Amino acid sequence: MLEMYLFINPLGAKCYEAEQNILKLAGRSSQKIQIRFIPLLNLQSVSKVMTTWGLKQTDLSLRNKVSDLLYHAILDYEAALFQGRKRGQNFLLNIQHLLYEEHQEYNEETVHKAAKLSKLDLSMFEADRHSELAVKSFRKDQKLAAEMHVTMPTEMVVYNLDDFDCALCVRNCDSLAKLEELVFEENTKDFTCSKKILPAKNTK
Repeated sequence: MLEMYLFINPLGAKCYEAEQNILKLAGRSSQKIQIRFIPLLNLQSVSKVMTTWGLKQTDLSLRNKVSDLLYHAILDYEAALFQGRKRGQNFLLNIQHLLYEEHQEYNEETVHKAAKLSKLDLSMFEADRHSELAVKSFRKDQKLAAEMHVTMPTEMVVYNLDDFDCALCVRNCDSLAKLEELVFEENTKDFTCSKKILPAKNTK
């Protein structure tokens, strides 16, 4: 069985592509696959959002606003995950669909629309997105990224659960062809490790 950790920017267009590609590959694979989308907040995440939105990188006021928005978007995703991984992932995909296919802004109306589309318990979601538990979950995910030496959104770590000695690290997972080539070769037990990574741990 494969365990796949895709580190994502919930406001990222490329991450939206990567998430869909990984779900497609999982659907095609004969192997059992566990998929986790882990939010990542750092300078690179903020810069990528600013680039996508055509914002001036050197404007510190705008950068702080984008960083704050991204942080709250991650807490919203963490809160959705409390109602189950599948619903949480659906919430993430619905948010990104509204942003990049329906060209809506990330605001309360968009968040509530995505929550309804994902069949979340709205009262529970509203309480959780402002809770200390969501903050703790966010910190846990950032710690996981550090342990796996991940610094960029759309970077993925793949573990074969029959072999915990090392993992395959894949970058730029928005390329479906590259994922098929690197991840789903005939012998997925013989991963070539570009770097040592600690064995996977349950994060949710």
